[in-house]
Amino acid sequence: MLKKTLILINSILIIIIILFTPLAYYIFNRGYYENLYEDNGVFSILNKSDVLDITEKIFKFFKYESDLDPLDYTIQVRFSDESMGIVAAFGPDEISHLYDVRKLLVKIFILYCGSIILFVVMTFLLIEKNIKNFIRNLGVIFIISSAFMLLFIIILYFLGENFPVLFDNFHQKFFPQGNYAFPPGSLIITLFPFGFFYNFFIRLILSSTIISVVLLITGIIFTNIFKFVKKYG
Repeated sequence: MLKKTLILINSILIIIIILFTPLAYYIFNRGYYENLYEDNGVFSILNKSDVLDITEKIFKFFKYESDLDPLDYTIQVRFSDESMGIVAAFGPDEISHLYDVRKLLVKIFILYCGSIILFVVMTFLLIEKNIKNFIRNLGVIFIISSAFMLLFIIILYFLGENFPVLFDNFHQKFFPQGNYAFPPGSLIITLFPFGFFYNFFIRLILSSTIISVVLLITGIIFTNIFKFVKKYG
């Protein structure tokens, strides 16, 4: 009974790890952001150098290394058209939303890091003298978690076919205070247009799919090793 409970808990932990590993990799990946900006025409509107600078400042903000102030001239962005004598800056509502995003990211990464630590601890508890049983249990964990994730990803993919509704429902769920709707000309919308988030979503889905498939194959290999050793060992 204890082993079954540990297998179930570890399977849930692996699901969380699969879900958030791509986010952990891409959320502060400047090179990937630059590609997204390029693909979504951000550099045709805003000065590229300023965009990359403010992206680094947002990264530091999300890491609690600094704060954002609407009066801070260093977080202003010039337009690509140099003839425009004005600059774009985050308004109070935009900064308020970024603070809410930071709080959500902290919760996600606490859950993510906690799941990794707990998985390692639970895996050690599954270790026993008979190594083939440990390999079988690990294989079962990988198969259960990856199979669930693949099913979840398929559902998420089809929901993503109507991404505007999914995107809006996500914001209503995690930002119930409602400070996530901004006029088209605002800096946060210009910097992070709708296509930015759609491309990011697709990349996360594809990455989680690859991880799930690798773990599923690994789980099948482990369970077959157990069967082979049990039969011929």
